[in-house]
Amino acid sequence: MCPQCGTSCPLEHHYCPACGFPVGTLSSSREDKFVGKTLPGGYHILDLISVGGMGRVYRAEQSVLGRTVAVKIIHPHLLSDENSAVRFMNEARAASQLNHPNSVSVFDFGRTTDGQPYLVMEFLRGKDLARTAYEEGPISLPRIVDVLRQVLAALGEAHELGIVHRDLKPENVILEPLRRGGDFVKVVDFGLAKLKADAHAPNVTSPGIVCGTPDYMAPEQGRGDAIDGRSDLYAVGVILFQLLTGQLPFEADNPTQVVLMHMTLPVPDPRLLAPERQIPEGLLQVMYRALEKDPSRRYQDAQEFSEGLGQALQSSGELQRTTRPSAPPPAPLPSVMKCPACGQMVPLSKFCGECGSRLPVRPSLPSAKTPVQLPLPLVGREEDLEFLEDRLRAAQERVLGARIVGELGSGKTRLLKELAARADLMGTQVIVAGPDPFYADVAYHALQRVIGQLVKLRNGDPANVNDAQARRGFEEIFSMVPHGERRSAEERRLAAARALRWALEKAHESPGSERILVLIDDLHRVDCASRRAFADVMGEPPECGALFVAAHTPGFEAGWGGQRAVARVLEGLPRQIAARLFAASVSTERAAAIEDVTGNGFLPLHIDQLVRHSLEGGGDAPDRLGDLIALRVDTLEPSARRVLQALVVLGDEIEKKLLEPLLPRGFDIERSLQLLQGAGMIGRENGAQGEDVLSTTHPLLRDIVFAGTPAEVRRELHERALTVLEKNSAPTEACALHAFYAQDSFQALLLLEQVADRAAQRADLDAEVLALRRGLEIGRQEISRGELDDPLRAVLIFSRKLGESLARGGNFADAEGVLREALDIAGPAGPDRAKVLGALAHVAYGRKRSREALGYIDQAIEAARHSGARDLVSALTDTRRAWAS
Repeated sequence: MCPQCGTSCPLEHHYCPACGFPVGTLSSSREDKFVGKTLPGGYHILDLISVGGMGRVYRAEQSVLGRTVAVKIIHPHLLSDENSAVRFMNEARAASQLNHPNSVSVFDFGRTTDGQPYLVMEFLRGKDLARTAYEEGPISLPRIVDVLRQVLAALGEAHELGIVHRDLKPENVILEPLRRGGDFVKVVDFGLAKLKADAHAPNVTSPGIVCGTPDYMAPEQGRGDAIDGRSDLYAVGVILFQLLTGQLPFEADNPTQVVLMHMTLPVPDPRLLAPERQIPEGLLQVMYRALEKDPSRRYQDAQEFSEGLGQALQSSGELQRTTRPSAPPPAPLPSVMKCPACGQMVPLSKFCGECGSRLPVRPSLPSAKTPVQLPLPLVGREEDLEFLEDRLRAAQERVLGARIVGELGSGKTRLLKELAARADLMGTQVIVAGPDPFYADVAYHALQRVIGQLVKLRNGDPANVNDAQARRGFEEIFSMVPHGERRSAEERRLAAARALRWALEKAHESPGSERILVLIDDLHRVDCASRRAFADVMGEPPECGALFVAAHTPGFEAGWGGQRAVARVLEGLPRQIAARLFAASVSTERAAAIEDVTGNGFLPLHIDQLVRHSLEGGGDAPDRLGDLIALRVDTLEPSARRVLQALVVLGDEIEKKLLEPLLPRGFDIERSLQLLQGAGMIGRENGAQGEDVLSTTHPLLRDIVFAGTPAEVRRELHERALTVLEKNSAPTEACALHAFYAQDSFQALLLLEQVADRAAQRADLDAEVLALRRGLEIGRQEISRGELDDPLRAVLIFSRKLGESLARGGNFADAEGVLREALDIAGPAGPDRAKVLGALAHVAYGRKRSREALGYIDQAIEAARHSGARDLVSALTDTRRAWAS
């Protein structure tokens, strides 16, 4: 079975007859040691795709996102060659800067558990240019120009970054046909790419070492001279010659002769080799200029070459003679609807501009013959809405809860919005909350939102709070704890819950607020402190009427209890409903194939993305939702894609003015925002002060865009985001997150330690462990990078703290491993060694190894005594006495 398209292939076939996937490699995958393994980052390797000179390429799945990726792992026999290993990591670093739709994106890179370097990139489903030309025969001139101009667009970005491909050939150009006509081109394998800054690095593809494929090698490359982007343009010229004539300009019995021919012989006349092609004079001149022996006489950049191709084709009259029919342009997104009261077509809004009637919250379901409208209506959820409305009516005099459980894309957010609209019509006070906009687990963010809407406090000012414990809760939630006051984690938790109860009671006393609806979207992403307060109030509710409705993914434990907060699972939509939503956009056969893959009906988000992909003129859509979203993002205009990447790095509910510093100067951000809004990828609202507020339309879209942003591009965006957020006094958690991803080691270590300490104070173990793990990761990286004065000290501190935190959480095995690493660094004596030994004693005691625990604590006491740490000696002695008794 072909893993790409699902076609059954005879065992003797090397390639799938339907899509061209190299199914012949699957038999060799069974004995491959990496197949079935999971790499750091959660990439589960499924099968082997191909084997090249540098490494093996695998098809893998990033399970958390349901996205297919390609993983390239360097050959083991090259590990002894330091030059090859360094070149491979240069490939990863250089390629992860590329951020053009026509360049293959490198998302991640690192080393396997046994030390083999790897990189993770997007999985391509097309055929390479060499195979396309072989199977389809002579390619039309317009199609040749279209393909090469996309290749040049990719090279243009690379050359501006100082990256030279060095091995451009038809096998490294992948084509995916589009339904609207033409091809979507990807340039792959920057395996010989090299940063200009490293041009004189010793033993790394230095001048004098010839790298590349002789058939496409520029003369200066063959001589071993220093090269630049013009060498890649020469290779494009060779490809152009080959596509025009069906053969290479120079062929010989051995590679050395081919290289010498490129250096010395004139380029043959293509008209003599392929007279039947009737090659236009303008196109010939473009090719000859690209193949000049002297780089100074060639095109000087990719943009100039691309413009030359376009002008040559246009002047030849070949522009309309394409063999690939174009589909009609995609239908524009609807902006009007028919008013059911007066029958007039009016703009989409809450009320009719003609008669003043309230317009339907959701338009009627389109029939199979009706052109599809976007956004798609909410359908197939009538029973779920009735369930929620029944719960709301039952919450007249008491606090009840309901949990909507569904996969990402099942329509949980749409359901909550529909419930909010209906509750508003019923006169219910609707409160909405969710994760913090930075996705950084900012403590108490969701709780601040809920309380702020309930009692409309200004900046959380607790001046009118007459309940002492509730007042302490407000101080805790809104970061106004009096200086020097020390509270236990349990006191903090009780106070926060009391503050929420007090706010509910006060809101219930207000006229017209007899019934309250609190909607919490993406509860699984909400910060732990807020989640615990919601759970505590559900366990001990106040005497008032309120319904808490939370949406979250399967497998998440909300802690709300089963009786008071009933759970309802959202399933996929059945084919009958999905078919009506698809309308004419997706064939019945294609819909059936996708349903077979999903196995649980159609997720509404999947339907939405399929329809949009079809209207945009895309080719065959991938079966998996994550791959489909990634494909739509990948085919965006470069400027729009860059804006979307910047937005997901910053977060949601982001003011437009905060986004602008992350983009190049003079960037037309407004046009890109309009394109993204039309594609259904972002939403725009007016903020409280009239500012433009931007958000992505779905968390899964945000996650996939974030994970699919090239690694070096993502790092640079985080670096700029950190500067922006620091200027705007963003929460510490958000700044720490950006400092970590920006690899700003000094700043990240300071902020992460603060985040961990604050999390420990409120007993948020998950946040504490995550911050300490990130700090430890930075410390380990700095041992080789050398940007910190004393990276071993950072490793020691974060290892010890992480071990202590893991031990408190009962994860003794992991804690012991981390603490033993710290012990190796701590040295033979001193207070640090005493603290690490004390932590190991607690781990041993937790594992019920009393004798081992006493041995560790005796060593800790001795080390503390020798270092003069009297307070530490006293604390350790008290602990030993307690254990001994």
